[in-house]
Amino acid sequence: MYRDIAHAVYKRGESQLRESYEMPGWGWGLLILDILIFLPLVLMVNYSLQHVFPTLAIVEDPSPPAYEPVSLNEDTQSVAEDNAMLADEAARGGSQARLITSSLRSTYRTLKAISGWRSLFRGFACYLALTVATSFVHGILVSAFIPSLIAAPLSAIALVQLYTAWTHIVISTPSSKTFWQRLPPFKKAFQATALPVVMYFFASEVSVFVPTMIAYAMSMNLPDRNQPGTIPAGDKNDVWKGVIVLLITLVLHIFLVIPTQVILTRVQASLLPEDDDTIVPFDRSFQSKVEPAIVGGKGFVTIKDAWQSFSRASWMRLVKLYVKIFLAGLALAFLWMAVVIPEMVLILSHSKKIE
Repeated sequence: MYRDIAHAVYKRGESQLRESYEMPGWGWGLLILDILIFLPLVLMVNYSLQHVFPTLAIVEDPSPPAYEPVSLNEDTQSVAEDNAMLADEAARGGSQARLITSSLRSTYRTLKAISGWRSLFRGFACYLALTVATSFVHGILVSAFIPSLIAAPLSAIALVQLYTAWTHIVISTPSSKTFWQRLPPFKKAFQATALPVVMYFFASEVSVFVPTMIAYAMSMNLPDRNQPGTIPAGDKNDVWKGVIVLLITLVLHIFLVIPTQVILTRVQASLLPEDDDTIVPFDRSFQSKVEPAIVGGKGFVTIKDAWQSFSRASWMRLVKLYVKIFLAGLALAFLWMAVVIPEMVLILSHSKKIE
């Protein structure tokens, strides 16, 4: 909904600039420079911070055994050279060792120590593939008049292998295998993750559908999707209505989307092959609740056990992480406005009006 409003404002400004003014040649240079500067930052926030960092936080064991991290490349001594003293602290019986995902800085430094800045975008190729595939399947279902609330979970179920492989790539050490070579068997991935996938994607759709319906119920002025360049007339009551809708959206994300994401991610992580090592401490047994398939067990964690094995301290760490990610996104948005708005004013002041 808020994305529609921003899109409407952008289209209005774009159409006015295109129809009424001739932008100076150097203006295009500024726009290209903005793209070169802000695109990596946007990718960092929208992919690394919003997807990679929370995934690592969800699977990290808050009470890992004392161990020496294994070197992942020739240029670094360990996975996280800055965390090299953690094992010694644990062995001495001191206070609880600081977790890798306890801060954005330590998570960033751990990832960067593995394979440089590329490690911040681990799994990106797989992410692009599953995004395109999901959009394709979702489009087919929606065109068959299946509501998005149903189409989104069905699309994800059809691609459970890709979603599981992405989680494995993010949490594990670098591999020479391509992402399609790391796809788990469909039957096993379906048995383990089908229900968690439905829960998560249905929750995500509800977190968008419910606030939108409430906004319509309160007669809030929203952009018409059939006329994307049209901005609705302003109404002073839309301010408090917007605040209500925003609060409802946040509540749904905190109490519905994030919990189902935790369950799904931990179930997917339980399918990680034994040969794959993780870049953060990871309890494969989920507090001894997972029995290997070779001894007659399921070989993956159940929804109940995935939920119960996620400690209160882990919840607090994850919530704090999301708050930091939100603030980082907000800071980037303000930085973008602080740079782009003055540039637009400068460009408009040097643009020639077309009579």
